[in-house]
Amino acid sequence: MNARFLVVAAVLAAALAAQEPPAAASAGAAAVPAQAPAVDLRTRIAPLLAAVDAARIEATVRTLVGFGTRHTLSRTDSDTEGVGAARRWLQAQFEAIAATSNGRMVVTRQEATVPCARPGMPTQVSIVNVIATLRGSSDAERVYVVGGHYDSRNARGEDKEGAAPGAVDDASGTAVALEACRVLAATTFPATIVFVAYDAEEHGLLGSSAHAQALAASGARVDGMLGCDIVGNTLGMDGVRRDRHVRCFSYAPSGNDSFGRSLARAVTLAARTHVPDFGVQLVLRGDRFGRGGDHRSFFEQGFPAVRLSEPREDFSRQHQDVWERDGAPYGDVAAFCDFAYTANVARVVVATLAELAVAPPPPRVIGAQLRRDRYDTEIVYELPPSAVGCEFVWRLTTDADWTHVVTAAEAKPRPTRTNRSLATLPGVCLDDVVVGVRSLGADGSRSRVVTPPEPDRFEQRPKAAANQEPAGQPAQGQEPR
Repeated sequence: MNARFLVVAAVLAAALAAQEPPAAASAGAAAVPAQAPAVDLRTRIAPLLAAVDAARIEATVRTLVGFGTRHTLSRTDSDTEGVGAARRWLQAQFEAIAATSNGRMVVTRQEATVPCARPGMPTQVSIVNVIATLRGSSDAERVYVVGGHYDSRNARGEDKEGAAPGAVDDASGTAVALEACRVLAATTFPATIVFVAYDAEEHGLLGSSAHAQALAASGARVDGMLGCDIVGNTLGMDGVRRDRHVRCFSYAPSGNDSFGRSLARAVTLAARTHVPDFGVQLVLRGDRFGRGGDHRSFFEQGFPAVRLSEPREDFSRQHQDVWERDGAPYGDVAAFCDFAYTANVARVVVATLAELAVAPPPPRVIGAQLRRDRYDTEIVYELPPSAVGCEFVWRLTTDADWTHVVTAAEAKPRPTRTNRSLATLPGVCLDDVVVGVRSLGADGSRSRVVTPPEPDRFEQRPKAAANQEPAGQPAQGQEPR
């Protein structure tokens, strides 16, 4: 048996041995939807969602399109054309929003010269990310990031002069980040929220890579990154309009319970709770086939990250030259954007950030095991000091999202002699399910879920590189930086 598995098993066994005498066995926890009462939180978040303005999102997209091209190598000496004009306009918008934050928001530009490996491009490229940081009040070292990329390209990735309006890809995602910033700026959150317009996504995720690396180097505790990329079109190539949900992609090096998957399920919960008429479809893979996005840069640094994208992309309008069709411009132009849809994506983002940034940090889950005398699952965990409690969730291993919740009253947590907590999920057979714990705030806010280590990770397995965690990815049951 693997030595690492034995270590984890020993830790869990010691915690179980140190527990107080267990309470009498329950007849079994009834299955209930994974929804916890959050009346106070809903009351606080509802006005934020109502403030999201589709007209402002449209104005942002049309302004960015109006710069002609936002190619990373395009003009920087004009106030009306090129990437330089776009980034100065975005900085001015963020600064105007920062003026409403009572001094808690700071706007900066991250400038760097980074390697580029794309054909036809220079080997070194200068990038500029525009960043607005809303500093947290009591847990400022815990960070949430939302971003879209403001650069654009046409059919020739090296073309720095031709028209590249990039309305959907990705003025729409940039507009979501800007609108979320405007809506949240005046609210105080315990954790820090960072709003970013990324440069050079189209040439290898260059801007987001520089940002994620800088955050990792600084020791930032990034508990979630929401990448909004291609969130403006609802009319598919098949002529069907799909405007009632957004896709949520997340990476997992093994299994279905990575930190990214945990964040993705927090997004679905926020949508169900606060935006019930608009759905989130979990896609249990990192991204579309052969494609990438800025969330990957954060995954590679070991941070929880997801990508939000429209239900069906129309590839005939992405990365295309603008041409005339039926007497009108055709390509990634603003005429094909559904701004009401993008506003709903913004509401999902606002709801997710508003809940996570006010909630306590996630717990630390030491391990779980099935009792030997009955089909109950026992979990050993530690809560952060700011949590007023926790709740336990579970699902079948084949289910995409959490389906059941067990309250603390049902699980009867009790202290161990090592100052950890041990809880019992009555009637939950661990061998067939995935279990997890999330912290609760006084207002009903919930952290993302943390799951115990899966046994598959520690048993003997092939040592091919494809089966290993990427550099920087923490093991399940541990927290990232």
